[in-house]
Amino acid sequence: MALDLKKIPLFAGAPDEALRALAEKADTRVLPKDSLIVNEGDVPDSLYVIGAGRVKVYLSDRKGGEMVLATKGAGEYFGEMMLDDNPRSASVMTLEKTEVAVLRRAEFVGFLLKHPQVALHLIRDLIRLGRGMNLRAREETGTKEQFRRYIEELESRKVEEEPKVRRWLLAKRLMLATVLVLAALNFYFFDVFLEMMNLNILTVFR
Repeated sequence: MALDLKKIPLFAGAPDEALRALAEKADTRVLPKDSLIVNEGDVPDSLYVIGAGRVKVYLSDRKGGEMVLATKGAGEYFGEMMLDDNPRSASVMTLEKTEVAVLRRAEFVGFLLKHPQVALHLIRDLIRLGRGMNLRAREETGTKEQFRRYIEELESRKVEEEPKVRRWLLAKRLMLATVLVLAALNFYFFDVFLEMMNLNILTVFR
């Protein structure tokens, strides 16, 4: 069954007949959870419109980690970057059972040329995406700058001035002083003991 594109905000304002014709050319797929739809680095050739379900858009690193860029649900789309002919810049995987309509690039581009209002929606969405990336980059830059300043403050601050360090140094000095006092007393009483022993020996021999 073809997806009803009239319910998709991207196609708002397009004639019903044109949308029905485009939907008939689309390949509708129902995919189970954890299905890889788009793989980063693939050659792009289609736009995907979500009829039901949810997907995640993410990047993978060499260690197998993931950074989720976005999650998308019914009425949204992904794969629009195929318009610039470059390899896919991110991967997309289903988070649950998902229905998608796959629009081939040639069909979609031809539709955009005939219906500029849809192209305008797409351009606005791309602008919002770019602006969101700029804001995220600015936030990350601000966080890094705060961290850098914190590190510089720690490096510039004298360690001896920290309360915990001061208490530790004071305790260390007190312990050292105590040891010195005990050593002095021990040395003194040892001399006294030797003196007494000498006196006793002399008394015996007298």
